[in-house]
Amino acid sequence: MNAQEKVAQPRFKNLQELKDVPPDQLIPAMQFISASLGVECEFCHVRDAFDKDDKQSKQTARRMIRMMLALNANQFHDERAVTCYTCHRGSAKPVSIPMVDSKAPYVSEARLAADPLAESRTDLPSPDDVIEKFIKAVGGVAAVQNLSSRIESGTVTFDVGPGFPIEIISKSPSRQAMIVHLTAGDSSTVFDGQNGWFLSPAGPVRDMPQADVEGAKLDADLQFPINLKKTFRQLKVIRTEKIGENDATLLFAANSSGPPLELYFDRQTGLLLRELRFGSSPLGLNPTQLDYGDYKTFDGVQVPLHIVITRPNRTLDIHLLQVTQNVPVDDAKFARP
Repeated sequence: MNAQEKVAQPRFKNLQELKDVPPDQLIPAMQFISASLGVECEFCHVRDAFDKDDKQSKQTARRMIRMMLALNANQFHDERAVTCYTCHRGSAKPVSIPMVDSKAPYVSEARLAADPLAESRTDLPSPDDVIEKFIKAVGGVAAVQNLSSRIESGTVTFDVGPGFPIEIISKSPSRQAMIVHLTAGDSSTVFDGQNGWFLSPAGPVRDMPQADVEGAKLDADLQFPINLKKTFRQLKVIRTEKIGENDATLLFAANSSGPPLELYFDRQTGLLLRELRFGSSPLGLNPTQLDYGDYKTFDGVQVPLHIVITRPNRTLDIHLLQVTQNVPVDDAKFARP
């Protein structure tokens, strides 16, 4: 890291339990706590004075982090087996009585352990078959290779409330800008192929945490279907399951390090229905789920016009109304302000 990069790193005061964590990983760690407890920053922190220790909940959080780290070190050989979510499950106060209706954990929590039922099935396709069907479904190798740019526009809603105009501008190789036109001004998320940042109407430019960069690369890759086997060296078909009304094939895509990407493909059409990925933090994994639907053909390539991005504390429901491809896009669209 050079001197300029060090200066650009955010400076945090009064760190105690996470003082050895790299600055770039602190925000993902806070996001994980927020999602695990179902709370916002002010639950532990004083607004605009995050270094203060005025709230008892902040003292409690420190003790809980200390306990969690000790459990993992002493009982699980320093693996991240126990996290905030292990007990809290989206509640500020952990529930001590088993719930009647519980949601199954993410498939990734199985740590790619062999599933005897899946291993004995003969009707599961191979990873190559799934990917080839996906490529053919979206339009074929040649059509995907020819994509140089894509400009999309429509509306987005956040959980509840009114919709806002949205633009998504993508350009090969792997650059993307998402601009939401809010009442107070534009909110932008930009990835330039290497680095990303956020810009809100009332705040400064914020760097995209490294944990989110890999996901941004996937979103910006117009050639994702044909790059899938190059990007991920470990591919495994796990099982079939229902995604809404559709029968889907679950494909794990992973590399030697990091959690796997879960991809759900429509068994009939071959199109991608759902992508589930995980951003790493010092305390646990932050999940992001993307659901795709309402595919339409533009210039020989199938494009989803309905995209739902779900994170533990937020949902973006995007309905695209117009798509234009292979048109000139100024590189300035992806330049840091």
